[in-house]
Amino acid sequence: MKYGVRLLIGAGLMAAAGSCAGRNLPPEPDSYVAADAIGAERAAEIAASPAATWLDDLNSTEMSVLAREALAGSPDLQIVEARYRAARWRARGAFGGNLLPSLSIGVDGARTETPTATDERIRTELMTSSVVANWEIDLWGRLTSRALAADLSADAAKDDLDDARLSVAGQAARAWVDLVEAQQLLALAQEDLQTRERALELTQRRYDAGIATSLSLRTARSQVASARAFEAQAQDQLLISSRRLQELMGRYPDGTLRAQGELPQLGELAAAGAPTDLLERRPDVLASENRMRAAGFRMHEARAAMLPRLTLTGTAGLTDSGPNPSINNIDDSANMISNIVAGLTMPIFNGGALLSESRASAADRRAAAAEYVRTALAAWREVEGAISADQSLEVREAQFGIAADEAREAQALAEREYARGVATLFELIDAYTRRIDAERGLITARATRVSNRISYHVALGGGARSGGIDEDREITP
Repeated sequence: MKYGVRLLIGAGLMAAAGSCAGRNLPPEPDSYVAADAIGAERAAEIAASPAATWLDDLNSTEMSVLAREALAGSPDLQIVEARYRAARWRARGAFGGNLLPSLSIGVDGARTETPTATDERIRTELMTSSVVANWEIDLWGRLTSRALAADLSADAAKDDLDDARLSVAGQAARAWVDLVEAQQLLALAQEDLQTRERALELTQRRYDAGIATSLSLRTARSQVASARAFEAQAQDQLLISSRRLQELMGRYPDGTLRAQGELPQLGELAAAGAPTDLLERRPDVLASENRMRAAGFRMHEARAAMLPRLTLTGTAGLTDSGPNPSINNIDDSANMISNIVAGLTMPIFNGGALLSESRASAADRRAAAAEYVRTALAAWREVEGAISADQSLEVREAQFGIAADEAREAQALAEREYARGVATLFELIDAYTRRIDAERGLITARATRVSNRISYHVALGGGARSGGIDEDREITP
């Protein structure tokens, strides 16, 4: 028995020394994970999360690869992930620290010197050891409610992480679509500049021959200058789109990234399922639900805090005041003085703090319930909005396709007639403008529809594949 107490005291001294030495240790390697070395476990977790499982449904390999790189390298995600892990560790500490007994050991040494009538001084040395155990009996479930609230808050933090991953994957996918759109608009602007320059060259020849007027020549020059301005604007927008995607992926935003693929051809819209199914898939809705449940446990904790508390305290100690006190003489458990105390306490007056906290926790519970309803309504609105937008964007894309085909034929006809002197320069410029507007509208409509399809998958909490949507169910607008 003596050696058992000695072992406890030695372990306590080692823990104290370790905690002091730990202040100089570097943080864990997981605290600053790089995008290219995220670890197999974390990579598997990201691959299995709802944020990544829907990416392949759009049939764009390049988009999927870049979005997954954003999931691994986004600094925003690493912040949310670190907060989740902190919340999970605090929840584990809440269970152990609140529901289990606490045990502490201590060793004290003291020396006292007392003067006498002579020059000698009386020296007294003491060595004291103590073992203290405390345990509050959870009579009313207060401590359990606190631990459960902490655990649900950690679950909500995990849902926030899933929601952040889903959001980053959607942002990266839409940023890739914006990059493809910007490249196509730049190519269109460059093509428009070339056609305007050809018109200017033809007008210059006709002016030199005395056929075209000075008004036509100046108008043609103005059109070329405007086309150069639009080209510069398109070039700048391309750099902005490229830097945005690089930033999401955790790369240096130098604007050199270019998309190699084309926008995917979209199929039929997958069924959204029943509205109640969405509440079980959306991470933000699940986070609101867990926070609402945690608020309920905190309300119970606040009410139970006004009830009596039963605490058990056990102590054991030994003091050595011999001529040569030593730690070897204070761990004799056979001679230790032990004491066990059971105490029942109940708050009587504390300025209304407990009652105020109880009422405040009830208000927090109502606010959490209202937040859950608001989040659910927003989720339904996003899904319904994406469905209706897909239908209108499909019509826009088809009609702009028709308009672009007709405008290209009209431009070719206007160029031939202007070269033969049948059409005027203003008719040629009008044909150019209509063709460019139609082409730009078609590019924008296609990109917007793909972006909306991405938003639809995100609004479903990760798409049809991960959400278990009944694809045979008809869509109702």
